[in-house]
Amino acid sequence: MKPTRDLFRHAWGKFPTGVTIITTRQPDGSPYCTTANAVMSVSLDPLLVLVSVGREGATTANLRRELRFGINVLGEDDAGLATAFASQGQRPPPPKGHHLSPAGTALLDEALACMDCRVVQQVEAGDHVLFIAEVDDVDIREGAPLVFHEGRFKGLV
Repeated sequence: MKPTRDLFRHAWGKFPTGVTIITTRQPDGSPYCTTANAVMSVSLDPLLVLVSVGREGATTANLRRELRFGINVLGEDDAGLATAFASQGQRPPPPKGHHLSPAGTALLDEALACMDCRVVQQVEAGDHVLFIAEVDDVDIREGAPLVFHEGRFKGLV
């Protein structure tokens, strides 16, 4: 079949991904959160991660200005949180259960894993920007992850 935007999205919907909240700061210094599943590890030496976000909008503007972000891996009970920060419109304030890293990045207290990251490279890719970052700090908690599959948030089982 000749690929179309809808067919491409449908095909990728078959690929389950983890769900994260990416945190950075707004121009006034307050925390900013957005849901992202286009996140991956890149390298163990140095410790590098990648997040892909749409070129237009507040998330990219904040990441370009701050050059720092947090990756917060969500647990299976966090679908409501993921939905709240997935909208393109007005975003709610960050969850009450968060703390600031020494670098000032908001990290979610209940996330399964949190990484405080410093951007080292930006790559323009179609309608997205890939932010590659070195990981400065990691925290881990036990629990089952939230996944995104066929357009819905789900637990693994």
